[in-house]
Amino acid sequence: MALSPYDLVEMYRLMLLDRRFTEQVLGWYKEGRISQGMHPNIGQEAVGVGVCYGLAPEDWVIPSLRTSSAYWVRGVSLLQQFNAMLGNAESISRGKETAHHATYAEHGILPGTGIVGGSIPVAVGAALALRMQGTQAVVIDFFGDGASNRGDFHEALNMAALYKAPVIFVCENNLYGQTVAAKSAMAITDIADRAVGYGMPGQIVDGQDVLAVFQATQAAVARARGGQGPTLLECKTYRFLAHYPIFEEDRPPDEIAAWVARDPLTIHGERLKEDGLLDDGAIKAMDQTILQELDEAILQAERIPPPDPDQVFQPVYGGAVEERGL
Repeated sequence: MALSPYDLVEMYRLMLLDRRFTEQVLGWYKEGRISQGMHPNIGQEAVGVGVCYGLAPEDWVIPSLRTSSAYWVRGVSLLQQFNAMLGNAESISRGKETAHHATYAEHGILPGTGIVGGSIPVAVGAALALRMQGTQAVVIDFFGDGASNRGDFHEALNMAALYKAPVIFVCENNLYGQTVAAKSAMAITDIADRAVGYGMPGQIVDGQDVLAVFQATQAAVARARGGQGPTLLECKTYRFLAHYPIFEEDRPPDEIAAWVARDPLTIHGERLKEDGLLDDGAIKAMDQTILQELDEAILQAERIPPPDPDQVFQPVYGGAVEERGL
């Protein structure tokens, strides 16, 4: 997929939307307007946008806790996610699940799981099902560095490589599993090195550069569509805030500063300015529009009543996923 000037600017807008979404939700959480806690992904926006931007409508994605940007790229609206956060009568699960693991079959979003690494084998199964149906669709699965140490990861990658499943494994390596440094839990530096042991390519990607992520993903998707099997992409990235709003952390200040200096919005924004595609005025107008959209969406979601208690016995996912052929 060749990126047009519109695409390049839209990538920036999607990252900015995700940044403002996280900031606003954190504020509303502290005010008590939203009961669902957040796992802030500020600093990691380029991964979800870069991976998902060039996907086809028939492809499937399983976001991780910090991949809220994937929802926007795939066409999920702010209102839909706010409904899921509030668990109101119009939420996708009618209050049974939060936005963390929400599924939107019409947008190719498969449900995640609260079990770390639990989505990785699910992604392999979905990918094999798509291939058995004779489609060219692929599955993208996002997970963190901590998940790569679990048995789910190793068994799933082994099976995916063996059967050449059309799946791309995207590890968002932000250097910490909750508050534990990744280097304290692995004897290797690069998770991508594990790929060769299963017979698939493993690639390290600059997770702060949305175009680098996009290009690596496009190559992996082309490989999967061509019947050559899976790829492991390790996106080196960093979360600028704490793992969870109520967690105390002790990360080195110089480490945080070094990564903040490589803000994905700054990297891509400066590139667009140099190419004459954006200027400060356009960014300010874009920002104001996004903030207005966020305010309107949360107010609309707050006006929707809670679900009828009988909804707890109603099915949630089955019909929608079956209708989409999976």
